[in-house]
Amino acid sequence: MVVKAGWAAVLSVLLTGCGFFEASQPPGYIPVQFVDLQKNNNCQYELDVNNRRWGVEYLAFYLSEPQVRIEGRWQALSFIPGPNQTENLALMQFHHACEPQNNHSVIKLDANQALLDRASAISFTIGVPFKDNHARAEQSQAPLNDKSMFQSEAAGHSFMRIELKEVDADKQPHSWSFMLASGLCRSNEESSIVTRCDKPNRVTLDLPLKANVEELRLTAQLSQILFRANLTSAGDCNLATPEGSECRKVLSNLTGREWIRWDAPSRVYLKQN
Repeated sequence: MVVKAGWAAVLSVLLTGCGFFEASQPPGYIPVQFVDLQKNNNCQYELDVNNRRWGVEYLAFYLSEPQVRIEGRWQALSFIPGPNQTENLALMQFHHACEPQNNHSVIKLDANQALLDRASAISFTIGVPFKDNHARAEQSQAPLNDKSMFQSEAAGHSFMRIELKEVDADKQPHSWSFMLASGLCRSNEESSIVTRCDKPNRVTLDLPLKANVEELRLTAQLSQILFRANLTSAGDCNLATPEGSECRKVLSNLTGREWIRWDAPSRVYLKQN
């Protein structure tokens, strides 16, 4: 079952044809920035979680099923094909602190300005479509050939992967990882081909475009994804395996906390030409 972000059901106020999203980037380009990450002297991002300092070793997720809502109906879009994107899938990466060219932090949608000006919301799914999820990385085209995001043919790909290591710990630094992936995947008796996963664990992000959104730019907070998750009591937290309490807490944060939002003023003002 697909889970949806809890803040998505918001009535949008939008004036059509006003060119709301005229910006420096091309239409359909949506930069994403994790605003709570700070770069240290060792070319690594750090952040505070539950009064502890953590270094970010890896931070990435797949986006699929881009859509816009126009006059109450969802309309499917495509990504612009490129090194980290096909028409149907984009791999977003954010952990390269001193080599930003190796990140992929801009969503590139195949959408013109006139279409975006009419949209009242944009939606994405964090996940890989089932038909593509269980193919081996070395047999797949980019971005599904990234071995760091692939687990096994049975489990498929990690839809989101977070790797952290504690900074300045008194003893051996503690490491913690989270992998969002489908669980309880089953194959038929005749072959090893996966036919279904009882826990798809795909997360839908519905992002309303209210009148205060003048530029398509998203800000995210890793600390909100990790809110009240116990990072020191467990190591790997993988939803492709029997999940622990920390996995459920992070999944709850992904679906219930506003960890990603448009970079816009909190107050809404009506616009005039």
